[in-house]
Amino acid sequence: MSKKRFFDDRLKYLSFIQNTGEKKAISEKIYSYITTLSENKSYLRILDAGTGDGTIFSNIIKSFHKYHPYTSLLITGKEISYEDLKNTLEKMPDRFVEHPNLLITMTNVKFSELGLVENSKKIKDKKVKEFNLVLKSNNSFDFNSEITGDLLGDFIKKNWGIAIDKKGRTSYSSPCVIKVYREDNAKHLEKFFKNDYKNNNYDLIIASQAYRAAAPAKVKVDNVIGPLMRLLNKSGQLLVTHTIGGESIQKVLKLAFKDKEAFPNTAKDIIDHLKNSPLGENNIYNFSKPTNYYFKFKKAPDQTVTELFGHNTDAKWANILYVGQIAEKDIQELENNSRLRNKVRKTIDASNQIQFKNEIFSIAKVR
Repeated sequence: MSKKRFFDDRLKYLSFIQNTGEKKAISEKIYSYITTLSENKSYLRILDAGTGDGTIFSNIIKSFHKYHPYTSLLITGKEISYEDLKNTLEKMPDRFVEHPNLLITMTNVKFSELGLVENSKKIKDKKVKEFNLVLKSNNSFDFNSEITGDLLGDFIKKNWGIAIDKKGRTSYSSPCVIKVYREDNAKHLEKFFKNDYKNNNYDLIIASQAYRAAAPAKVKVDNVIGPLMRLLNKSGQLLVTHTIGGESIQKVLKLAFKDKEAFPNTAKDIIDHLKNSPLGENNIYNFSKPTNYYFKFKKAPDQTVTELFGHNTDAKWANILYVGQIAEKDIQELENNSRLRNKVRKTIDASNQIQFKNEIFSIAKVR
């Protein structure tokens, strides 16, 4: 692989999700949107536009069953990471037991290609690799054996690869689609495998940390939010949530990297850009007022060492860097400046609580 970007580092990602309560905080914000989904449809479609380790994906299915226990759920997860694909799928056996009328689709394609992948044989001259896993039992033990078995495992190893272009951008080596469903529920799902099935009719789309915080608003809209808006059905909603740092995070980052702006735009900037773009014309969409929510660093017990980063100060520092998506070269420059490094450490130690701040807003298609 060519140059590695800090926020692509797997160990730092795992440290962040283990040492903070972000997954729980985001899930709790999504639940209210699950409750408002239509109760008059035989099926509902949800897209998680970046499953990560599968925690939120699994929580969505749990909450869906609570509020819509008899409705078929067709849920799609987008994830390019081989490890996170496996982590997501390994959380699914219990979900198929609790909610049998469930079809899970996983894909690794780009946001702009999500509307094509289930109906196309090729994307950009690359053949779409497809795998259907039909679960033939009725209990989570057997489902787990099938999901983690060699048939699906070999397909993932062979096809779910990553390619890096000359500019260091990550993409897939082959576009892939995996469908998982129960054999005893197949008759209810057959119509969703036909080529005439339209893919751009999601009832709910979740875009959680789906873009780089430092990217311009235009890039976020053109590459992520815009393509997802086009996938909504006539009453669908897109739920967007992202980090904007927080006071304690910004204080440390400004001290450590005074010339860097980790969070140059907010949800308001994104919405303003959307309203002034072709997507915002003709009053097809309604934009909610952005709101903030918070989650904290989980302090390890005294006199203990965290698994990845050592003591609490190091873990806090690593998580702040992850949220700020600071490049390795900038971190290395700081490490070589002992005076500034000590100032940063003292600032972190002086903070009673490291609190992270996220924004959330929704885009509803109204006609």
